[in-house]
Formats: sequence, structure tokens, C-alpha cells
Amino acid sequence: MRDVVVFGRTTLDLRTRTLRRDGRTIPLQSQPFDLLVLLVARADTVVTRESMRETIWPDVVVEYDQNINFAIRQIRLALGPDADRLQTIPRRGYRFVGPVAARTPRRRAFLATAAAAAFVFAFGAGIVSAHTPSGASIYEHLVHPDHCPYLRFLFPSHTS
Repeated sequence: MRDVVVFGRTTLDLRTRTLRRDGRTIPLQSQPFDLLVLLVARADTVVTRESMRETIWPDVVVEYDQNINFAIRQIRLALGPDADRLQTIPRRGYRFVGPVAARTPRRRAFLATAAAAAFVFAFGAGIVSAHTPSGASIYEHLVHPDHCPYLRFLFPSHTS
């Protein structure tokens, strides 16, 4: 399962363990969050109560039915208008229904784009202004990294 999962207007971020609807954070305790992740990961299939117990409460010897009931109730409250996506399958378990899409976090995509743009800009500046002292320095550092003390420090394996 990807780091960020989207269903309807709701976003489930597995890295930060947050649930958001329309950009607002919705509080959800740890075990209900884990159960929601399990249900979303197995979307459109029935997840049995026994499977939930084995995954979320593996070491619990006491009655776990109340824990599952509480967690399901908390999930439905947190999902609000999307609560109908969590279906009860009598005597079997629960099923999360509807389309679920994995999404790469925007921040990561933004940082990758920014780094690529910075590299292109710096390399372009070095080529365009290679005849100036600062441009020649940029060009020299990018084209010949073994001459650059900064790159030698950051990437010691690229030294000669």
C-alpha cells in the first residue's frame, strides 16, 4: 500500500498516521487507525473479525469483540459522510467499498521537481555564462566534479 491513499474527499496518510477530509485533520486513535488501514488495504473484500484480531490485537487473550466494535464505531464517526463505505457483513466481518487510489505525496513530488529545476538552472547558468568568472566556476564544478571541493566533500567516491 502506498504512503497516501485517497477515497472520496478523505485522505489517509500512512507516513504521518493522519486522516484528513477536505484538508482538515480528523482525530483517530491508534487501533481504529490501524483497522482502517487494514480495511482500506483490502478494499472490496470481506475482512473477518478473526483476521482483524490476528492483525491488530495478536497478543490479546481477552475478549476482542468489544475492541473491534469500538474501533469500527470510531472509524465511522471519523469518516463522517463516507461512513457508508464501511459495510457490516453479518456474522462474517466488514468490508470497505468504493474506489481507493494511491497517491504520491505532493511535497515529495514538489521537492523532486525543485531539485531538478535547481540543477537545470545551475547547469544552464554555467553553460550560458561560462565566459564570466562566476559562470566559469559553476560550469567547472558541474562538469568536473572532481575539481569541486564541495562535491568532493559530499560525494567522496567521486574523487580521483
